[in-house]
Amino acid sequence: MKRFFTLLILVGFTSTTLAQATNAEAKEILNRASKKMRSFDNLYLTFTYFFENSRVNPPVTQQEKGDIAIKGDAYHLNFMGTEQIRNGNKLYTILEMDEEVQITEYEEGEDAGLTPTRILDLYSKGYSYKLGGSEKVNGKTIQYVILKPNASEEVDKIMVGVEKDTDHIYSLKQWGTNGTITTFQVTSFEPNKKLQPAYFAFNRKNYEGYYIAE
Repeated sequence: MKRFFTLLILVGFTSTTLAQATNAEAKEILNRASKKMRSFDNLYLTFTYFFENSRVNPPVTQQEKGDIAIKGDAYHLNFMGTEQIRNGNKLYTILEMDEEVQITEYEEGEDAGLTPTRILDLYSKGYSYKLGGSEKVNGKTIQYVILKPNASEEVDKIMVGVEKDTDHIYSLKQWGTNGTITTFQVTSFEPNKKLQPAYFAFNRKNYEGYYIAE
């Protein structure tokens, strides 16, 4: 009996040690990916967006494509018929169909949805993380990391896919507590793209005839 309890203690200790090791490895993967993204002068991504909710009747599925350029804290996003530019503390939302530009003050957490920019700091606080599985995609090894929010009424978990050889973000997938599943899958990853500084600035002359709401 004594040996049995000793074995249980050893198994429990080993399991805890392994869990701590895999958690540390998961954090290191995210650290490397974040550091890699920040190492570029700018980063241009194209992505495919998937949305589904099987809890509603009829079930909802949606697929869209978009692109985003990131330079420091500035970004230029084209997605679902909307163009958005963040420059300093200003956020410019350009609605081409309505010929309208909305100018608002940018606030931290404004991009609280699941976007490629958010992953840079997503894991730094408020989440626990562990290794997920890995798979081969078009000859590339993708390692997944699972993030669980410490306290959230909206997010159940997030899975980040990172290319093992390059530390590039491959995908972001979020499960909502309401049954929604949102996925951003990167289709092209282009660092240090030749973009003019004006690409991250809003120029009123380009939107003559638009209603500009400030």
